[in-house]
Amino acid sequence: MSPVLPLEPQERLGPYNLVARLADDRVFLAESPTGEQVVLRRLARPLDSRARDAVARIWETAAVGTAHILDVGRDYVVTEYVQGPTLEEEITGRGPLTGTALHRLAIATATALASLHRASLYHGRVRPSKVVLGSDGPRLLNPDRTRPVTAFDEDRWRRPDEEEGPAADVFAWAAVVVFAATGSPPFDADTDRRRSYGAADLGPMTGPLRDLVADCLAQEPDDRPTAEEALLRLLGHSGTLDTAIPDGTQSRTAPSPVRRTRSRLPLLIGGAVALALVAGATGYFATPRTPRTVTVAAPAPTSASPVAAVPSVRPPTPIPTTGLTAVSLPDDVGTVFEHPDDPIQLSSFQITTADDQRIPYARTGQGYTKTGDHYDLSVVSPDGRWLATMNEFYLARQNQMDITFTDQKSGATFKLPTVNTPVTAHYPVWSPDSRTLLLTLWYTEDGDKTYPTGFMKIDPVARKTTVVETFNRDDIAQFLALSEDLRTASMAAYAWTPDGQGVASAYLTPLETYGLRLFDTDGRVLRSMHWVGKVSGRDWFSPSGDLLVTTGCETKFAACVWDARTGERRGSVPAREGQNLLGWFDETHLIIARKDGDTYVVEVVDMTGKSVRVLAELHSDKDGVTQLFFTPK
Repeated sequence: MSPVLPLEPQERLGPYNLVARLADDRVFLAESPTGEQVVLRRLARPLDSRARDAVARIWETAAVGTAHILDVGRDYVVTEYVQGPTLEEEITGRGPLTGTALHRLAIATATALASLHRASLYHGRVRPSKVVLGSDGPRLLNPDRTRPVTAFDEDRWRRPDEEEGPAADVFAWAAVVVFAATGSPPFDADTDRRRSYGAADLGPMTGPLRDLVADCLAQEPDDRPTAEEALLRLLGHSGTLDTAIPDGTQSRTAPSPVRRTRSRLPLLIGGAVALALVAGATGYFATPRTPRTVTVAAPAPTSASPVAAVPSVRPPTPIPTTGLTAVSLPDDVGTVFEHPDDPIQLSSFQITTADDQRIPYARTGQGYTKTGDHYDLSVVSPDGRWLATMNEFYLARQNQMDITFTDQKSGATFKLPTVNTPVTAHYPVWSPDSRTLLLTLWYTEDGDKTYPTGFMKIDPVARKTTVVETFNRDDIAQFLALSEDLRTASMAAYAWTPDGQGVASAYLTPLETYGLRLFDTDGRVLRSMHWVGKVSGRDWFSPSGDLLVTTGCETKFAACVWDARTGERRGSVPAREGQNLLGWFDETHLIIARKDGDTYVVEVVDMTGKSVRVLAELHSDKDGVTQLFFTPK
């Protein structure tokens, strides 16, 4: 707290002896009739009935993490005395907090706000000067609403045009946490411009706390998590709050997720239905990022600056380049080059023929065979047991999409009905344990408005399908408000996390850059990595699950490699325009593809971007779609 300045002579207010001045001329260290040290705040004006009711409710709530109110008079409020410096004094005198101290501060102050908001109250003056670092932990002081707030104060800790309330408290809480971590408010420099872009300066903050703070600083109040949601994320239980099922007559098989932010949409990587798969699962390297003059919240300073070719966390694994077997594919569609020591194999693919037919093939017990007709797509489970074949554009044939499952151990084949018009399913991905097929769902409205709605999980053993909706009405409206070009370029897909316990999807940030959002299997958001760029291909995560690869994160064509757990930048892999990023070959090599006329060349490259070996050459129309699926051996 501020220095204690003894009063000479001592004064008295009500039953309290005023012993010393603590802050300005209205905050005093006082002695209660029982001899207890307390803080007495003399109000600028007497409390009216509304203010008295509010103070009484705060008093009755005794919110955890606040300095509790002990007494209320007509022109004063008495609270417990918490000894210690204010957060403002601590940071100004000793510098920013880090590690456990910062996390403890965030939890304590979020707990205080959550307690107030649960009681239908709000603070309205969350500032560094209102947080005292007491011996028993940080405490949030109650506000004096009889004192006007200066324009300077408004500009630093809340949006000037926003009314006081729980959402404004959350914004101010995030700003205070940024101040504690960096020594400056998030919008201290170039404030107006930063606010207009939603570009908070989060300095060296990293990891989940940075993600949470960025979400809490969203421009629109409805886009921010509640204080209770923020607290749960701090405690590692994000998404455990149930919400009401959205209005509608169709029943849901999974609970709706927590409120989705309208400005951070999980968008699909592809485009409108016809165009979405042209770059499709292969994913061209995204156009290099255009340098901006406004600093955008990012994971750490290292991610914003150029990084040399990735310093591999493991020694490069030798790749066999001799002794390869050339496997001729049926119908003269190409050749696959294999070696017994390869960690993966091409398990299925789809090519576009000269007469514009998109035909699927898969590796079965008889080698590679044709598995369907035009627009069919086949995927093999990692353990090789299941072959699933679907038609992404089934509406040309029927009103319902059936998926054909073949048990390659027993030879049994059966069909499972999935979605009906106007919903379509795309981007089939098997879970790592081969038990569940994941599909991304799109909805087409009025024939020309297509948007993502969520994902579907299919268990072929139980013959059960589960639909999980991750888009609410606000998300859909926000997505459809985008330009047609941006909608086409920013459709996304869902894929499994490395442990198979959750799913991931790309999403578009307010600055029209890309990030990755992680969900549990019920569609609740666990984490956002808004700085990483655009995921491409089928295998976003390395075989160990330790690394993540993206594109569109450099000012040149390149793949960027990130620590999948912390979100820290590990480096970049040079690329060329026209190359496709397919995913990982092993922990130290990527799979890249390129068109050479009507030949689709698939190569393994090292972390310097150098081609090490050709994996396959497929004959696919140069203007058509080529999709490849690899599984571990």
